[in-house]
Amino acid sequence: MNSRSLYTEAAEKAGDRVAVLVDYSAEQEATGDDLAILAPATARVIDALKSLGFRPVELSLKADDPGDWLARLIDGDFRLAFNLCESLDGHADGEHLPAAAVELLDLPMTGARASTLLYCLDKDRCAAMLRAHGVPVPHWQLVAKDDPVPSGWSIYPAIVKPAAEDASNGVHANSVVRSHQELAPAVESLREHWDKIVIQEFIDGREINIAIVGDHVLPPSEIDFSTLPEDSPPIVSFEAKWMTGSPEDRGTRPVCPAPLDPGVVRRIKLVASRAWALMDGVGYARVDVRLSRDGVPFVIDMNPNPDLSPDAGLARQALAAGWSYEDLIRRIVDDALSRRRNGSDGSSESNATTDAMEVGSSAPSAPSAPSAPSAPTGPEGEQPA
Repeated sequence: MNSRSLYTEAAEKAGDRVAVLVDYSAEQEATGDDLAILAPATARVIDALKSLGFRPVELSLKADDPGDWLARLIDGDFRLAFNLCESLDGHADGEHLPAAAVELLDLPMTGARASTLLYCLDKDRCAAMLRAHGVPVPHWQLVAKDDPVPSGWSIYPAIVKPAAEDASNGVHANSVVRSHQELAPAVESLREHWDKIVIQEFIDGREINIAIVGDHVLPPSEIDFSTLPEDSPPIVSFEAKWMTGSPEDRGTRPVCPAPLDPGVVRRIKLVASRAWALMDGVGYARVDVRLSRDGVPFVIDMNPNPDLSPDAGLARQALAAGWSYEDLIRRIVDDALSRRRNGSDGSSESNATTDAMEVGSSAPSAPSAPSAPSAPTGPEGEQPA
């Protein structure tokens, strides 16, 4: 599909209004409580929408005053909702609620639907679904609020993290444990903040990020852990993600495109696309994969609606595919509008072709699994028209 599609062009000519949905608390944190300015990531999306001919309007969502933003959304004569809410009132477990409200209003919306956001946040349920359909996932065990630390867990190393959280919250160097003696304090420390915890087999191998936008799978990115301090495990911890300039930040360098054999790239893309389809994925996503020592790609995390900051992973992978930032935003908008125009809101309507994924006949095949909605595929390095 041409990146400047008929759907997007028609909306641009009309100068359509676009509601840009943001979490009030997250914006407040990003701007240092100065609500006279926009958070940098929000401002960049709004600038891109303006450059595409739209009239974006920021709507800050407050959990304790839904009537206000719902009324503005209903009465705003919007063609589209551009959903930037990765939380509500700063809590990840409310991420699905703005999407659900937009769906109830029957307004076209960028990104994933509410059910996908909710399902992917729950690491226990998500892993169970993927494993049931043959997608490789690490062994895991859920530890509920009043459960004892499981004495029967015997797979080490393991990683301990909140069961329903994102953005590396709760993930630190001591999250990776190598014995039951280390496991118990790691679980107990998380219980101070979270009710449910997941113990997961730690796949000690290369970490690859796969980005999906509509029907396109972008060039993979890899996290280079080679310059981490010796006492830091090879993970993207909270410190690596949020503490700019820290040793963990400097030691987790993204490399895009990832230096991988074409056959390995194809297999990882197939597994990631399969996982996204099983989550009824539409819109855009990042699938995090660990490549085991024997070459098995394990899905370790599903991230619908990942960060759209220009320096974040999705924009970096889009650039590797030959897209500008405006191309990326245009394709996200076009995906939402085309789904509405086609009368579809499901990944089963993907029009991607397997040709776009072909790299070589010697590439290993993806794991077999029961039938599921078709997965998005896309050319590596596809140039926008």
